[in-house]
Amino acid sequence: MRVVRRFGPLLLLLLLVAWALHRLDVKAFTHSLEHSHISLWVLAALVNVAIRAGARTERTRVLLGSLAGRVPRFLGLYAHLVSAQAATVLWPPAGMGFRLLVLRQHYGFAGSDLVGEQLVEKLLDGISLGLWGVLALLSGELPSALRLAVWVACLLGLGAGLGVLLSKLPALRRRLPPLPRLVPSSLLWTAVLDVFDMLMLELCLRAAGVHVSVHVLLLLFVALNLAVLLPLTPAGFGVVEATVMLVLKPLGISAETALAGALLYHLAVVGPFLLLGPLASVREVLAQARAAQSPAVSVEPTADSGPIRPREE
Repeated sequence: MRVVRRFGPLLLLLLLVAWALHRLDVKAFTHSLEHSHISLWVLAALVNVAIRAGARTERTRVLLGSLAGRVPRFLGLYAHLVSAQAATVLWPPAGMGFRLLVLRQHYGFAGSDLVGEQLVEKLLDGISLGLWGVLALLSGELPSALRLAVWVACLLGLGAGLGVLLSKLPALRRRLPPLPRLVPSSLLWTAVLDVFDMLMLELCLRAAGVHVSVHVLLLLFVALNLAVLLPLTPAGFGVVEATVMLVLKPLGISAETALAGALLYHLAVVGPFLLLGPLASVREVLAQARAAQSPAVSVEPTADSGPIRPREE
């Protein structure tokens, strides 16, 4: 059983790759990638690093400030969260553990406070996903293959909203870690995260030559967020690509073109953090080394200085 837990995601990824190589036209897929507009992909990656990562940092600062009464500096927290995001890309439990460890060591937050803050972030993501699911229901017809996914997203949002309300009950509150208040700015930053995530998806699909309506973009966003809830494969590779192909297939978009757009989107999501995360970690290690090497300020007598004598009156 331990072998399955350790190597199961990797084996599933290899199976998905083998299936894609067997069923898809590799030459057509390669042609779609070669003729992609790389400038749009670069723009999507910049949106991820500059806007989405910044919005995630601000949301964490707001929640921590409402919980502990002190707010870390933006740049320091941004670097730490980028490092944690890089670990999350490779293995989500490692990223969550690294995040809690860094925030506790560098900012002095209690472990229970950090667990409560992380729980509220998950509830915010669930509420937001449910609202996007409702908007997808109202904006157009639902393909039969996605009807269940959209309804599940709506139910998840409803469950997350109920979780927020139930957490205020005294009997349940005593059993939970301290939870930060849900202030309007935390809801705003969550909306910014989702809106610019959809913008990244649109840019990467356009880079591959795929043009979709806002309704289809909403369906893609909801389906992708549901697909990656469980870490079935490393970094979700294969799962994201299969989801995009499933959603776009009824629109007459070839599997190879859809796969190219999905792969560009996936690389824009995880690629920058895999590069910036280790750099941020190296920066932190160097800062700690410089702090350890700096000599303590002390006053010592020189070798030729004699004993201190009392002053004569």
